[in-house]
Amino acid sequence: MASVDALDFAIYRRLSPDGVARFWASRRLMDPRITAQQIARDVGLSEAGVRGRMMSLRRKGYLLGSEVWVNPSLFGVTVDYMEVPVDDSHEARRLLKDLALVEGVFFARDILDEEDRKVRVHFVSDTPAGDHRRASLIRRLAGRKVFRGPRPYFVPRCDRRMSPLDWRVVRALRTSPDAPLTRVARDAGVHLKTFSRRFHSLLDAHAIWWTHSRATLEMPLALLTVTLRSPARTGDLAAHLPPSFHAWMPVAPDGFGLAPDATQGYEAGLLLTESPAAVESAIHRLLDLPIVAAVRRTFTLGFGVYPEWFDDQIVRKG
Repeated sequence: MASVDALDFAIYRRLSPDGVARFWASRRLMDPRITAQQIARDVGLSEAGVRGRMMSLRRKGYLLGSEVWVNPSLFGVTVDYMEVPVDDSHEARRLLKDLALVEGVFFARDILDEEDRKVRVHFVSDTPAGDHRRASLIRRLAGRKVFRGPRPYFVPRCDRRMSPLDWRVVRALRTSPDAPLTRVARDAGVHLKTFSRRFHSLLDAHAIWWTHSRATLEMPLALLTVTLRSPARTGDLAAHLPPSFHAWMPVAPDGFGLAPDATQGYEAGLLLTESPAAVESAIHRLLDLPIVAAVRRTFTLGFGVYPEWFDDQIVRKG
């Protein structure tokens, strides 16, 4: 795995909205409107230096494009997830491959945390009969293993009334997420000014969001979930972090996946690390802070992306 340093990570972090991590089914969100000039101002590097670093990150496989996803609430569905324990990489790869057979499954992540190794499966939730069928199929793929779920996965609602033009814009963006807006506007059959106005309004309404593409390698990051001692409040941790945590990306309290009222009492962050020893050292330093009660680590080992259900829905709308 190609190495990265703290400056690489700072640039990578600034690609996230507000420089904090938010997730769509465990895929980090990016802000497509952020410019190299803005990043340069934030990290204290020249614009040319930022562009050079970003080219280097692309060569290493960490910025190989993006994907556009549509808020599932626009289709009248919610999202659930299940966690299937797996014993090894072979079993995880088999499950990630077989999940493509389950209609409505759109993302799965192979993770290792304090408890065990598991594959977290995300799927749309539309009708009781459909939900039961998906859960049954996932159970069958899991064999005799005991798994957790289904559980609700929080996604902020989008109440925008989508017009036919909105769906044309969405379809064009999903087809060519990294193309210049002039080309995507031409593909959508609209004037650039009209397209740009729709593009920004769809983003502001949380109707669409950007993630890394499935071709992009996972940056060497550990997710550390920090339980705070009472009466510590959300936002307190940042003020207590030592200087050694310069390569730390906080997870936003409204990060997707958990309802806002479920995030009280703990904070989470992504830590740049390329060795288990570095993770252990970071955990010990966190535990030394008076406001920290416990730290839980999670590592990403692989993932699967299954966009067919969303693509079908977009075609029907468009």
